Amino acid sequence: MPQDDFSTLFDLLPIGAYRSSPDGRQLRANPALVRLDGYESEAEMLAATLDLAQEWYVDPLRRDQFKAELAQHGRVVDFVSEVYRHKTRERIWVRVHAHVVRDAAGAVQYYEGTVQDITLEQQTRIALQASERRFRAITEKAQLLTLIYGADLRLSYVSPAAQTLLGREGASLLGTAFLDLLHPDDALAAQKEIARIQDFSNSGTESTYRLHHADGSWRYFALLANNCLADPAIQGVVTTARDVTDAHLARQSLLESEARFRSLTEMSSDWYWEMDAELRFTRVEAGPRSNRTWRYDMALGKLPGQLSPTNLSQAQWDEHFAVLRSRQAFYNFEFQRELSDGQRPWHTVSGEPVFDESGVFTGYRGVGRDITELKSAEETIRQLAFHDPLTGLANRRLLMDRLQQTLTAGGRKSGFAALLFLDLDRLKQLNDSLGHDAGDAMLLQVARRLRGCVRAADTVARVGGDEFVLLLQDLGDTLEQATEQTSRLGDKVLAALAVPYHLGQAQYQSGASIGAVVISGISLGAEAWLKAADTAMYQAKAEGRNALRFFAAPDPA
Repeated sequence: MPQDDFSTLFDLLPIGAYRSSPDGRQLRANPALVRLDGYESEAEMLAATLDLAQEWYVDPLRRDQFKAELAQHGRVVDFVSEVYRHKTRERIWVRVHAHVVRDAAGAVQYYEGTVQDITLEQQTRIALQASERRFRAITEKAQLLTLIYGADLRLSYVSPAAQTLLGREGASLLGTAFLDLLHPDDALAAQKEIARIQDFSNSGTESTYRLHHADGSWRYFALLANNCLADPAIQGVVTTARDVTDAHLARQSLLESEARFRSLTEMSSDWYWEMDAELRFTRVEAGPRSNRTWRYDMALGKLPGQLSPTNLSQAQWDEHFAVLRSRQAFYNFEFQRELSDGQRPWHTVSGEPVFDESGVFTGYRGVGRDITELKSAEETIRQLAFHDPLTGLANRRLLMDRLQQTLTAGGRKSGFAALLFLDLDRLKQLNDSLGHDAGDAMLLQVARRLRGCVRAADTVARVGGDEFVLLLQDLGDTLEQATEQTSRLGDKVLAALAVPYHLGQAQYQSGASIGAVVISGISLGAEAWLKAADTAMYQAKAEGRNALRFFAAPDPA
């Protein structure tokens, strides 16, 4: 089975997509087609499908007709057949579009196309056709409702079909005003049409109105009128009416279904685009959901790489263009752009190659979506998962992940590493005296001061209410060098934290107790190293606070 990406534009729509071999084997099927045929997975469906002609088509000869049309034209369009829902053997109707895919030598490799379930549409069409035949039969047997009303619009004749069509004896309606039969919402339009009939300016085509049935319902009738007021034998307007309720409701249902389908299609993307064979944009149409702050027509004539992407490396662009040059479909290719007003929206695009009847590549077409809000939400989730919500520093989870990475790398590739475990002095007294808002303000200042003490490669984390940890990297090639650098950094931190804090109108003095441990080649886990730094911190606190103490690592022997 080919391993290329079989996602296409149709993957974004609720219709099936497939590949099949000329001898009737199913090669690929997208999720929509798998569901259509009653299966749970593509693998299950492919394993169960051996001969499409015998297993899928109700009329096996349809496969031969399908192949003949492909052989003659290279493609089929609107190929409608009755088939079996493969797994359940339920009969359904489908519309197939397909084209032939050939190799470089021109030999047929496989057929590729889409399958759409049109059972409801076909059943409605069949029902409408049957309804039309019934109406013709009724007309031939004089079962059309015929009404005659005079200049005063009162009925002077009602045909016997009123019993069948309106549930009333025709004689009971004589003398009734014609407009009284109509739905009140249709009366005004009917009055205007009657005026046109009386002065012979009507179009001569049917008009549809609702007539009241004896059972209380309103039935749709197509009325056609002929002005015979001047005819002495008739002296009225002759109106024939045929019941079109079923057809009207079916048509209305189809229109509503199409509107829902159109709405879903429009909601599935922000814009539609096309490229030529040189991969330049030739068409970009914005949908109703699009971000109209970007003029999409500015993309016309440009290559994808000319749309000011900011997040992709040259290697990533090379990889994407390799997909385009190999004429493969692609799905959810994400990139970020920078607009002239400073906005940096994220987009995702999906596309498929387009070939003409001769199999010549003519370009790409696809859809795109603005995923800026999604990316923002992902960043918010990531921030909440790995950072302290107050200070923005790394949280314990991120600290332990980076510490584990340091230990996994052996700690020696970039020199020694170290941990500083800090416990702030007098934070509880500050919260009790000035309130937690003042305490939070001090913690924010502590975070800024700690960041200012370390390098970009180091990590500053808040692991508790008043506890912070610094993970220091690249401290030299010897334990002595690492210890010396850690000591200097600890003194720098103590000095920075000893500077008074300005908390609104108040000024507050604090300090910290710091425990330090240099990470050596001893095989300890991340929690053990952190515990060692924590132990040293408690030693510093026990010896009078505002001091730095080192943990003496155990002898590996």
